Amino acid sequence: MTNTMTDPATILTIETLAANAWPAAEVEMCGGWRLRSTQGVTRRANSVWPNVDDGALSLDARLAQVEAFYAARRLPAIYQICDAMQPAQLDAVLAARGYTLEAPTFVQVAALATLLERLPSLRHYPTFEVEVSEEFDPQWFELYCSAETVSSGAAPVRRAILERISPLHGFVTLYADGAPAAVGMGVVEAGWLGIFSMATLPAYRRQGAARAILRTLAVWAQLYDAQRAYLQVMAHNIAAQALYASAGFVTAYRYHYRVKE
Repeated sequence: MTNTMTDPATILTIETLAANAWPAAEVEMCGGWRLRSTQGVTRRANSVWPNVDDGALSLDARLAQVEAFYAARRLPAIYQICDAMQPAQLDAVLAARGYTLEAPTFVQVAALATLLERLPSLRHYPTFEVEVSEEFDPQWFELYCSAETVSSGAAPVRRAILERISPLHGFVTLYADGAPAAVGMGVVEAGWLGIFSMATLPAYRRQGAARAILRTLAVWAQLYDAQRAYLQVMAHNIAAQALYASAGFVTAYRYHYRVKE
C-alpha cells in the first residue's frame, strides 16, 4: 500500500479521529494497537486499529494476542489497514498468514470553505427543511435504520455506538415537504468534521438531499471552528464518489481490512 497525497502524520490524525467518532464497546490495548469489539456489528468497531507500536511486544506476540482476543469473543480476527500501520510491513505479513483483503475504502478530505462554495444553499431546495440535534435523536436513528435497512439485531448495537460518541456531534434530519427523508451525522474534533451515516429514503434519492445535508454539516461544524472535513466511501460505491467529488472531496488515502475467519 502506497500513498503520495497525504503525509503519515495526517493519516494517523484522521484515523485517530475516526476511531473516536465510531467508538467500540470494548477496547483492549496490545503493544500500542487497539483491539476493538462490538458484538460483530460494523467492521470498524470489530477490528484491530494497528497504527501505533509502543515497543512493548514483539510482532508475533501481538498477532497471537489478536487472534486470542477475537477467538474468545467468537469473532473473526480483522485488521483495518492503512499507511499508518505499524509495522509498515504488517499488510504483507497478514497476507502471508492467509488473511484476505476485504472492503477497500477511500478516505476523502475537503476544506469546509470548498464545500460551501460547491454545494448549493438551501434556498435552492424550497421543499427541504433541516434540523440538527447535538444529542442522540431516536427519530433520526429510526429514519437511518429504515433508509439503510438495518436489521433488528444490529440496530441496538449501532445505537449504542452512536450513544458512546464523546466528541461534539450533530445529527442532521432533512424533511422534504414536511416528511422525513434523509439523515447524516457529523463529529467535530481537532478542527476536523467527520461525516458519517449519510442515508436517504429511496423515494427521495437523486433530489439533492445528500448535498443539502453535507452543506448543513459544513455550516454547523464551522460554528465550532472546524476547517476541514473527512469521510469514508467504499471503493465500489461509484455513485457516492461522484456526489462527494462534486462537493470538492478528494481521496487522501485508502484503507482495507484483512480478515481471518
